[in-house]
Amino acid sequence: MASALPADPALPPVDARPVDGFDPVAAYRTMVLIRTYEERILQARTEREVIGPVHPYIGQEAVAVGVCAALEPRDHLVSHYRGHGHALARGVDPDALTAELFGRADGLCGGKAAALVSDPATHLLLSSGIVGAGIPVAAGAAMTSQVKGDGAVAVVFFGEGALGAGVVHETLTLAVVQRLPLILVCENNGYQGATRTEEVYPETSVARIAEAHRMPVHRVDGNDTLAVHAAATAAVAAARAGQGPSFIEASTYLTRFHLQFDRPSGEHRPAEERADWLARDPLGRLRQHLLAAGTAPAVLDALDTDAEQRVDAAITFARTSPWPAPEAALTNLWAATP
Repeated sequence: MASALPADPALPPVDARPVDGFDPVAAYRTMVLIRTYEERILQARTEREVIGPVHPYIGQEAVAVGVCAALEPRDHLVSHYRGHGHALARGVDPDALTAELFGRADGLCGGKAAALVSDPATHLLLSSGIVGAGIPVAAGAAMTSQVKGDGAVAVVFFGEGALGAGVVHETLTLAVVQRLPLILVCENNGYQGATRTEEVYPETSVARIAEAHRMPVHRVDGNDTLAVHAAATAAVAAARAGQGPSFIEASTYLTRFHLQFDRPSGEHRPAEERADWLARDPLGRLRQHLLAAGTAPAVLDALDTDAEQRVDAAITFARTSPWPAPEAALTNLWAATP
């Protein structure tokens, strides 16, 4: 029988010191890969090599990398339409990811999914294009692990706009009552599309919504990789120990724009606001941390070069991958063909 719910779901501030076992150089390598990849994918979208729309993740890399570094291979992940960063942080093959975005047969989903990928090899279950729809899916994965007793946890990434969906509140209630091994990671970037969050919610610290469901909450600077990782590590440990779900509110910012189709978005944000967040860029902050800790600049420069070469290779792979066969349009359907 489940014990009583926590009397006070609020947790102390996160200790941003490095967690034992965390490799900040490896984190920097992945963050640079994500940033380089996103810049090239936006370029490829402008040149119409990428088939679907692109929702960039630039500026939020610390969230994906900090969280995924706290996971084990057995754990499950659910992403959303801004999911390139989550996929790369989880270890998805850049070649297959790029081929998918190019609509080619060697893509993760045979060229049918565009950015809404899944990858059984890394337990990336879903990248949902429906706001909030991935959260109950992650809860289902968490419940499956709870029933099987396999010790895995489920993590779901979402933006603060998802908290306007009724199914999310139903899931939060169920997850707390059932003590599911679920970690909800809200990437609060202050905008829901082109609408500022304070124009939608009376309370911009959306963690209070989770607290109202009596869910333990970590509020972190989402541009601080170490702080995000510390929060994720604590949340994962609690979930594995049977203490139920946790909610991480990671405050961050998209430094480019919400969405790109054929041309770069003409979306504009206040210049001072954007400059302030650029000064807190997660890559720059982690680089400064590493330099202050004694890492040689040449080591980090080499990682920058490695990322460029890896992305070049992925783009080449995608360009040379075949197009899907016409008959493939009739596979992976819910119903048999007539």
